[in-house]
Amino acid sequence: MSKKSRVWLAVALVLVLLAGAGVFALFRLPMTKSSAAEAAAHDLAEEQLSSDIWHEKDLAQGLFDRVTKALGTRVDLRSVTVDDITEADGRTLATLDWTWANNDGESWEYSSQLPLEKNGLFWWADLTEKAIHPKLGKGGRFELRANQGRRGNILGADDEVLMEEEKVVDIGVHPNRLEPDTIGRLVSGLNDGVDSLDLDADDLEKSVDDAEGNQLVPVVTLREGDYKSVKDAIHDLPGVLFTEDTQTLTRSRGFAQATLGSVGQASADDIEKSQATIIPGEIIGRTGLQKTFNNRLSGPGGVEVFAKGDASDDTGGTTKLTSLHAFTAEDGENLETTLDVRIQEAADKAAATGRKPTALVAIRPSDGHVLAVANHDPEGAAWDRALSGQYAPGSVFKIASGLALLESGVKPDDTIDCPQTATVGGKRFKNAEDEVLGDVSFASDFAHSCNTAFVSSGDEVTGDDLTAAAEQLGMTAATLGIGAKTASVPADDDEVTHAAQMIGQGKVQASPLSVATMAASVQAGETVDPQLVLGDALDDAGVDESGAEGADDPPALDGQAAKEISKMMRAVVTEGTATDLKDVPGDPVHGKTGTAEYGNDSPPRTHSWFAGFQGDLAVAVLVEDGGFGAEAAVPVVHEFFDNVN
Repeated sequence: MSKKSRVWLAVALVLVLLAGAGVFALFRLPMTKSSAAEAAAHDLAEEQLSSDIWHEKDLAQGLFDRVTKALGTRVDLRSVTVDDITEADGRTLATLDWTWANNDGESWEYSSQLPLEKNGLFWWADLTEKAIHPKLGKGGRFELRANQGRRGNILGADDEVLMEEEKVVDIGVHPNRLEPDTIGRLVSGLNDGVDSLDLDADDLEKSVDDAEGNQLVPVVTLREGDYKSVKDAIHDLPGVLFTEDTQTLTRSRGFAQATLGSVGQASADDIEKSQATIIPGEIIGRTGLQKTFNNRLSGPGGVEVFAKGDASDDTGGTTKLTSLHAFTAEDGENLETTLDVRIQEAADKAAATGRKPTALVAIRPSDGHVLAVANHDPEGAAWDRALSGQYAPGSVFKIASGLALLESGVKPDDTIDCPQTATVGGKRFKNAEDEVLGDVSFASDFAHSCNTAFVSSGDEVTGDDLTAAAEQLGMTAATLGIGAKTASVPADDDEVTHAAQMIGQGKVQASPLSVATMAASVQAGETVDPQLVLGDALDDAGVDESGAEGADDPPALDGQAAKEISKMMRAVVTEGTATDLKDVPGDPVHGKTGTAEYGNDSPPRTHSWFAGFQGDLAVAVLVEDGGFGAEAAVPVVHEFFDNVN
């Protein structure tokens, strides 16, 4: 090839390469404003600004993410389309139509203008806050606030309302407007007019002194009815402010409070921990059923979208929120429970008589419905120890170990010695108050709660037998599908541990719920599966209805053995440790007292227990650190049955 030919070949190759580069550029960079606008709309709709049309691709992506971050999982971008392209005052603007939607598919639509700029042969897009929404200033962003409907009610038996939104009055004081005697008169008027309210004037005085400037100091929130009872005494006091609001409240003060739960506005900590599933202004369930079934009770979670500026916006740094769109607020659904108003009120009243923290659970054996769950703490707000507490059950567990002995062949009238002490594996066990019964029937040992008789009979059953008896009585599966605590009865064939577990000590742990289920199963003559929440709520909340984790179906309860245990429980009341219940009106009361040791003190401290039933109503009572069952738990049970009857 000649030198001239080689030169022309090189020129041709260069031209081919240049042409190829031009074709590539034509694919990568738009040469028309309409193609630029379409590429920008496509990128925005995908929320990935990957085209080369953006002046600063990474900066544009960062701006878009910052502006839209708050929408989280509550509002999704569905589409961005080009409506028109206009020229005005030397500027080219693409009008974009935006469509967002909430989780229910409700749309939010608006238009914005995206600046386009021509540079040489090609067009570029310049993303700004206003291009995302016309009411966003420089540095602005979207913000979400809750726009909730009415929270669902919690219902009880016969559709009685147990918890619902009610009018309340928030009472506060302005420190700079108070007169010398205002605080004293205010506290006196509130305490005199509202039962169980115990405000301290000195504490309020200190809060007022600590307040900055004319900062409002909250005093108390009253139900509308309570406010009306004190209005005349406090309404005209100088410096006192009254604000109407709504709150989700139980039907009366303290009614099943620990179980039904509480509701409040989400805190900054709640929002942070939720990973954007909770937003500012949202009312959420904090405890109890209100927390477990928050999604159902609060509804779909309506939201309102706002435009928010920051220190770099065009308005000189204002952080004012401007409403852009409010999605429809939808009401929550009601939650059906089995709680019975009459029985619950009787339980709350009875638990309140406990000198120490007290829990009471009442179950209807015929259908397993939990009719009452009461928690009382003389020192303050009670947590739900009735459903979630774990304690050594002590001698109430002799119902289960007694069943195991009956199933092993022991008869109620068999003679089993009850000495003052018994030694197993070098461990010395004794009876309460060093009681000695001598050679008596097994039924008498049960009625008088003889520890040594049960301990010495431990070799009649295995650890597995004891576990099986607890399972037959429903103790290890009573979760109610809401994470309530069951009993733990591990099979342990170590002779000392096994002997201790025969009397509800060792490694045995139980909740008042599981103890009430045990009593209910005896009365029913079959394993009772307790229920608290009805309908489809458990499925909606995604909670487990299968009972204890990994638990198989329990062995069937022997109906004849249950009848024999029932007779022995009746003897506890007629001649044994619970004779104080003989005068309870109505059907005969059957029961078992329990005194459970705990801790390392000498002598050990004890919890007080009772488990039993009257007719179709089974009950368990726990008094923490209460001492003997007959001394602390039995009086609470007596009060409960008196209230019911």
